[in-house]
Amino acid sequence: MLDKPHGWAATYAAWFELSSVVDRYDLRPPYPSSTIHRLAGLIDPTTGAVLDVGCGLGDLARPLAPLVDRVDAVDRSGAMVAKAQLMPGGTNENIRWIVDPVERADVRPPYGLIVCGDSVHWLDWPVAMPLFARSLSPRGYLAVVQRHWLNESELRDALSPVYARHGANPDFTPLDPVVELERRGLFERYGEFTTSAEPWRPSAEQLIGCHHSQNGFTLEKMTDPDGFARELTSQLTRCGKLAGDGCFDLSVQATVTWGTPAAGGR
Repeated sequence: MLDKPHGWAATYAAWFELSSVVDRYDLRPPYPSSTIHRLAGLIDPTTGAVLDVGCGLGDLARPLAPLVDRVDAVDRSGAMVAKAQLMPGGTNENIRWIVDPVERADVRPPYGLIVCGDSVHWLDWPVAMPLFARSLSPRGYLAVVQRHWLNESELRDALSPVYARHGANPDFTPLDPVVELERRGLFERYGEFTTSAEPWRPSAEQLIGCHHSQNGFTLEKMTDPDGFARELTSQLTRCGKLAGDGCFDLSVQATVTWGTPAAGGR
């Protein structure tokens, strides 16, 4: 089997346990509301349990919990899970928070849906995908959810050189994890849904903090975070995204791709 792309190696995944990332993770834009509706529609109605893998602050687990019997929310970062429990809905009795890498976590199948929100690329694929295949109910799906912001072509063109200069992950390559799973015979895609764009209006401080919650811009790993902040703000202002109230006029979308994981790749 092809190796997983180096930019998604376990060494980089461990950065999400740093306090600087955990402290800023809530500055990411929320998933559009239709994301939750689409996920709820994918759940096998005969099995009312959901596994949220790499749950972070529970941005998917917490809103899904009132709609299902149980959500098992798994993350390797104890600090992330502790913060998730302080968020709205974090004490819901049918969320079972689990601190462990999913590859060795105490999962309790069958699950009517397994969801990976901005997380599937950090998993140990040869272990995780067969685990998912064994853990799904017969009509259950694996859903890969990816948030997108700063997606307009003008913004991408303006920010790409800033990201290239300041990115902390030297092995990063902009790849689609779903495509990479398919290339390795680890996932069969059945369908895809992209939400409508919803407004997101962060302040400069919030936007910079959001970037520092991402692997490529982990604060401790950057050589010039102040220079990055100046260049990021300057380029967005030049693109006309800074409003009179000091917030940026941006938007967020999410793509849900669902299908079946494979027990063995190629």
